[in-house]
Amino acid sequence: MRHHMLENKTAPLISLEPVFRALPGLYMLLSPTFIILDITDAYIRTTRGDRAGLLNRNILDSLEDVPQAGNVTTRMLLEASLQHVRQHREPHTMDTLTFEIPLPAAQGGGTEERFWHTSHTPVFDQQGELAYILHETRDITEQVRLEQEKIFSREQLTLLSTALDAVAWEYDIVHNKMHWGQGLQEVFGYTPEEMGPGGESWDDRVHPADFPAIRDSINQATASGSKIWSGEYRFRKADGTYTHVLDQGYIVYDSNRKPIRTIGSIIDLAKSKRAEDSLQESQDRFRHLLEILPHMAWTADAKGRVTYFNDNWYSYTGMPPGQTDGWVNMVHPEDTAQLLTAWSEAIALGTMYEQEYRIRNCLDGSYHYFLERAMPMFDNEGKVKMWIGTFTDIEDQRHTVEQLDLKDQQLHNILNLSPAHLCLLHGPEHMCQYVTPGVYQLYGNRRYLGLTARQIWPELQPLGFFDLLDQVYQKGDTVQLTELKIPIDRYQNGKPENAYFNFKYQPLLDNKGEREGVLISAIEVTELVEMKRKAAALEKELQQRS
Repeated sequence: MRHHMLENKTAPLISLEPVFRALPGLYMLLSPTFIILDITDAYIRTTRGDRAGLLNRNILDSLEDVPQAGNVTTRMLLEASLQHVRQHREPHTMDTLTFEIPLPAAQGGGTEERFWHTSHTPVFDQQGELAYILHETRDITEQVRLEQEKIFSREQLTLLSTALDAVAWEYDIVHNKMHWGQGLQEVFGYTPEEMGPGGESWDDRVHPADFPAIRDSINQATASGSKIWSGEYRFRKADGTYTHVLDQGYIVYDSNRKPIRTIGSIIDLAKSKRAEDSLQESQDRFRHLLEILPHMAWTADAKGRVTYFNDNWYSYTGMPPGQTDGWVNMVHPEDTAQLLTAWSEAIALGTMYEQEYRIRNCLDGSYHYFLERAMPMFDNEGKVKMWIGTFTDIEDQRHTVEQLDLKDQQLHNILNLSPAHLCLLHGPEHMCQYVTPGVYQLYGNRRYLGLTARQIWPELQPLGFFDLLDQVYQKGDTVQLTELKIPIDRYQNGKPENAYFNFKYQPLLDNKGEREGVLISAIEVTELVEMKRKAAALEKELQQRS
């Protein structure tokens, strides 16, 4: 693309290089041999890369070879996708990739974990030969993190959070705030007020002999970036006695890999059947816990071979009680391959496993969607010694999500038809997340989504516009401007005309009451202003006549 031109017999040669580079997407143009011919400016900005250092290099040699899930690397996946396009002459989309993007010095340096969705599209010449391959990347980091938040919500905390004698908890590390769920008083004898609001409420009740080891294991988990932590220790109840507990938590990190929140549950093991008083796990104890779960549950050995199902599994699937082989026959045939692939990867990596797929009900032969989750249990040397898993019926939940998606679309349509022009800016940098079509009349057909307010409206800097946004976001003030005159391109014909608007800038709060953005609304009042002026002129004329 850098050296190719459009031409005809009468017009001069026109370079397409500036046009390609100005495209809003994250694109690379590759030759059929995977040489990088050109790169969009958006790609360079997002990856903080060096165009000169990338051009005319093979893309397989130019990108960092990062390990991905399933014992494969970025280069392996990228090469397989490109070879597919060249061999089959059809587009190919890659699985989600994880990359480490360098942070600028102003943000402290280091790297930031980002998730990318990449596809490759063949471009053919007039003879039908492969001329280029278009490499397109979309940053889906926010979607991935939001999905993680949904998965590990307070209602679905951890694998065993619904067991009897279990107490859910959530710890805000940044603000040192501890939230205890229902069952705290029933299981341990405390009210949330008696426990106290901070993390020390937990520290003070762990047995002094167990606390150092538990504290060190949590620090090791966060230092390594692990998302799962579990441990057994003695916990002091309100009556002063200590009980053995199993504590498991999911760790949430920010974009700089600093732990900001943990979500989990504590299970009182004292009432489970035990053959000994030590803290070592036993099959009998875990089977007791799994039997009292309301879900289907199972265990497997370190190599992933299922060794046990609870009664709920046999009641639902109709498998003979005690049989563990052949469980995959209960899975919908269309879901089997993906399920086995994901399970094999989890076993190989020793990481948490999660899949949604359909399981057959023996009563009517129907298939329901279930969410299967499994966590590895480790021995003292950090090696996987067994797996514990549960199934949660999510058939109704999936229907609810589909209905919510429809409602979101309806809400979007309503907002687009609203007389108020809306713009949602997120965070202290005022990143634009949403605009209604009317905003284009006010400020033109420029790019909005994904840019900061300073990038969108640089011409408003001298007017103190950004100071106003900072005031609304930082102080929580609501600011209104009435009958502000603005030239707008109402008919998108390049001929602006004056119009009057009432503007409102108000802070947007999250579900915890904390400020997360600024919502700007603008309602046109041109007709009202003109009527007021006509009325004032008429009154003045009448006064002069009298």
